[in-house]
Amino acid sequence: MTAPVGTTDTTERVHTALQDVYDPCSQSWQRPMSLVDLGLVRQVTVAPDGHATVRISLTAPFCMAVPTIMQSIEQKAGAVEGVSAVTVELDGGTLWRPELMTDKGRELLAAARTEDRRTLPLL
Repeated sequence: MTAPVGTTDTTERVHTALQDVYDPCSQSWQRPMSLVDLGLVRQVTVAPDGHATVRISLTAPFCMAVPTIMQSIEQKAGAVEGVSAVTVELDGGTLWRPELMTDKGRELLAAARTEDRRTLPLL
């Protein structure tokens, strides 16, 4: 993720709140991962008037969960003290790739794959 612009306390709190916004597809696979850990949060800014702008990319350009993701971001970021409004922008220029994930995200994915190997029958 790009560093929060105007690194303010409110900007940092918005970014922290986004740790609780989960990718719906990862949840459906019972492997919940936050947008932050997936590396989908590109930028967070908060203007002096409290208007937060969250720029995200998607794991796939045809993602059907965009409305759900945007609503979750609006709810979580909007609940942060000092935030008066939230705008979510889509970054269509950044294609998702595993290198964008946080270290925690990579650890979660590796753990899920290890668990899958233990529980799936050998073919």
